[in-house]
Amino acid sequence: MKQLKQQLQWGLCALSCALSTAVLVACGGGGGAADTASQAPATPAPTLPGASTAGVVDGTITGFGSVVIDGQRYDDSLAKVAFANQPDTQTAGTLGDLHTGMRVQATLKDGVLQNMLVNFALVGTVGAVDGTAGTLSVFGQTIKTTTTGQLPTVFEGFSALSQLAVGDLVKVSGTVASDGSITATRIERKVKDGTELFRISGAVQALDTTAKTFTLVGNTSVTVSYANAKLLPTGAVIENGKLVSVVSANAPAASGGKTVLNASVVEVKARKLQDSSDTTVGGPINDFQSLASLRIGDVLVDASTATLKEGTVAADVTNGAQAQAHGTVKDGVMKADWLRVFKNDTAIKALLIGQITDYVSLANFTLRGTVVDASAAKFTKGSAADVAAGAWVQVSGQLTPAGVKATEIAVQPPPADKPQRLAGAISAVDATAKSFTLLGTTVKWSDTTKVSPDGKSLANLAAGVAVTVEGTYSATTGVFTATSVTVVNTTGVVKTIGFSGIAFNVTDTSLQIGSYTVLITPNTLLQPAGTKLADLVNGSRLSVKVSVSGSDGSLKLTAISIELQKPEKDDAGNEYVYLAGLVGDFVSSADFKVGSQKVDASASTVKFIDGDATKLGNGVKVEIKGSVKDGVLIAKRWAGRTQGSGKVRTAAEAARVRIALSNRTDETHRWSDSSSAACFHDSPRSRFPRRHGRRRQWQIHADGRSGRAPGPGLAGGR
Repeated sequence: MKQLKQQLQWGLCALSCALSTAVLVACGGGGGAADTASQAPATPAPTLPGASTAGVVDGTITGFGSVVIDGQRYDDSLAKVAFANQPDTQTAGTLGDLHTGMRVQATLKDGVLQNMLVNFALVGTVGAVDGTAGTLSVFGQTIKTTTTGQLPTVFEGFSALSQLAVGDLVKVSGTVASDGSITATRIERKVKDGTELFRISGAVQALDTTAKTFTLVGNTSVTVSYANAKLLPTGAVIENGKLVSVVSANAPAASGGKTVLNASVVEVKARKLQDSSDTTVGGPINDFQSLASLRIGDVLVDASTATLKEGTVAADVTNGAQAQAHGTVKDGVMKADWLRVFKNDTAIKALLIGQITDYVSLANFTLRGTVVDASAAKFTKGSAADVAAGAWVQVSGQLTPAGVKATEIAVQPPPADKPQRLAGAISAVDATAKSFTLLGTTVKWSDTTKVSPDGKSLANLAAGVAVTVEGTYSATTGVFTATSVTVVNTTGVVKTIGFSGIAFNVTDTSLQIGSYTVLITPNTLLQPAGTKLADLVNGSRLSVKVSVSGSDGSLKLTAISIELQKPEKDDAGNEYVYLAGLVGDFVSSADFKVGSQKVDASASTVKFIDGDATKLGNGVKVEIKGSVKDGVLIAKRWAGRTQGSGKVRTAAEAARVRIALSNRTDETHRWSDSSSAACFHDSPRSRFPRRHGRRRQWQIHADGRSGRAPGPGLAGGR
């Protein structure tokens, strides 16, 4: 009876934080340029609920192009995203903050995602690493990882446990098992900056209500003191067996012969999972007693009458197996109508749909912020020659600790019947038919097609020439009709790309970000001014611009510039939101999308760099800073002090929008700002110029990624 009570208490924790305060952000399902492909979900979709039916999904993000959770693609056109970084407050999120391996709890209405809450199980410093066992210890809690199987642990800021050192700060996504260990789906290495909040999670044991202390199941080395802690939710009572999340501004320290973590907040995760006739949960099986009593993730499941799907047999339902179940939740317990265990032939598939950025080679490019290796992929549409920066593709494959190993890739056309802009190198020309092939798409021109610069003739186009094309694609004819073509002279141009992420294996001559190895030379420009090589350490968030040289078999990335990024907050302590990518669904400066995120850049306080509002249009590359309100990213006035001065920014120095007037994919875009007062601070995915007293140019890339500082990073498997 005591054991059953504990199981029930564990099962009641799944939606412990209110989701209604999250902020709307679409993640690819809202009809933007990144969501042009139409194909069946990676795994069979569960039966959609009836009209106005509410549902719940609890699982791990395994892809994008709409949000993919445990291999199932969900419509996210109405999704609101928030992060439970602190138990008592939620942080608004954007598309760039969502990464593969993150654990999310979401509500559905008529099959459409409404609210998404990202939870982390642990934040702390590494105490020990066991590479052989695939585990690490953080504040006495065991973290289990895997590099194989259906759902491997995604690493960011390192590529193997052996690269972690004692004292490194890590942030862990995953589920707490009944023995107190955490099965990690994602681990991020962070830099200590003095603002971190530490967190441990587990079931309470050894509760002393007089001393106001307890320990967690499986972790007797750290004692939690809640004497000065805020208990959440209001009226909550700490009891043995209850699952809690403990947050502290300070790491555990020796006190009275014990190692004590002085909690600032203790969240008791004992609320009931809301009743719903349409709930899907995914995660590792724990506490297996029988089909009538088991846990998937943090949810207690009764699968005694469930249909076992996709070849699953009763013997597959064991502790540690990765599973998914669907059913009705009542009084915090799921009565499953179907259950499946992911096996080799029913593996959780990663699904990515969108436009390629940061293309180095077929074995190394970025799609929806996730590093992809498509070197062994089968092309179901198009060919390897069509894969380049800016190409629309759909990739399916297997998650890896570094990103996605693609098994299939399909080159997609641009969105149909909408004004679009294509940019890249021509692969073939048919002068007689007045057509050429660009990014796998047939482009036709006519005598009325505008050509620039003056003096260029479309009749003389040849394979390898870089062009920017504006026009529309017809799904009926399969042809992109060009209204204008800009011919780019690529002679002597060095291919450059830019990307952001968390550095590791840092030395004086090289570093790694995700799957990219970057060489550092004496000519590498370090930014901001005064930055030294010694400032670049493992866990640093960097923006890097590199030149690419060599053949596919021996490509070399040499850093042109490296910018050390730091968190940026407004005077109220709120972190700014950043968005970068290609404009889509453009109506006006007050109504357009970037990667399905709605944007309003019409305010008079918005400052445009290298252009103005009239330059906005479909296919234009932009970087935007602002805040999210009612589902719209609004370029918004902000206040602060310029670096090295006491001067407050003026209204003219409010939120900025950068526009790339060229869509050239094979060379650096240059930005300039002549105002000596211009001051753009660091951001995770935007390079914003700092204040200088003279005119200078700024080199950046527009890579199609979005995010907010200092949220989860890009490299390695977002």
